[in-house]
Amino acid sequence: MTGLVRALTAGTVVVLASVLAEFLGPVWGALIISLPVTAGPVYVFMVLEHDAAFVAGAALSGFAANAATGLFLIVYARRATDRGVVPALGPAALAWVAAAIPIAAVAWTPATAFLLNAAVYGSGVLLTRPAARTILARSAAVARPRPLDLVVRAAAVALFVTGVLALSAALGPARTGIIAAYPLTLTSTFVILHRRVGGTAMARLAGITIQGVFGFGLTLLTIHLMVQPFGAAAALAAALLVSLIYSAGLLGLQNRPAG
Repeated sequence: MTGLVRALTAGTVVVLASVLAEFLGPVWGALIISLPVTAGPVYVFMVLEHDAAFVAGAALSGFAANAATGLFLIVYARRATDRGVVPALGPAALAWVAAAIPIAAVAWTPATAFLLNAAVYGSGVLLTRPAARTILARSAAVARPRPLDLVVRAAAVALFVTGVLALSAALGPARTGIIAAYPLTLTSTFVILHRRVGGTAMARLAGITIQGVFGFGLTLLTIHLMVQPFGAAAALAAALLVSLIYSAGLLGLQNRPAG
């Protein structure tokens, strides 16, 4: 029963977020899918099953692995414009794995993980800037989600969350944090939308999203720093607040008139 509740909760959160993302256009969509809609439920249920030290270790490893997601977005944004979904997304997923394996082998501190993320995302913003600034007609950037797409997306996330939590005790905090950081929401969104709106629109979406996903890393850093001294409830609330404030600031910068 607990597993069913866990799966339904995670799937519902992702479906709601993805529907909003697809209806509101590339800027709002990028900010919404970069929120912790997949990893968030993982950590909520994780604090119910593990002690604070386990959660803190998983969050720190997840923060370091967030740099691999930056690489994932860079590769996808650079390849999506003139390629199909498989030639664009396949190398991006392989890039994530190639980065996550050595990241998992390192004993990270908050400072070193922050520097890694800053280097990857700083480079990523520069490398994806042309795609992020592409001007598209609204009809080319927004697509109406189909019921089957939503069901597939919800099922994938539900299975992912359930699997990560079921294996977490055997994997330990470091590997759990790495696996939980895999960008499943981004992957499912890109798979579904790429064929429907085209590579140029998706390259722009990925180019904007890379700015938001750095904020997801900051939410994991917040959990790591706060869960042991202040408890799980305060750490999760603070992490959500950090994510919302970061996204609001990023939205303000996106909407700022050009100089």
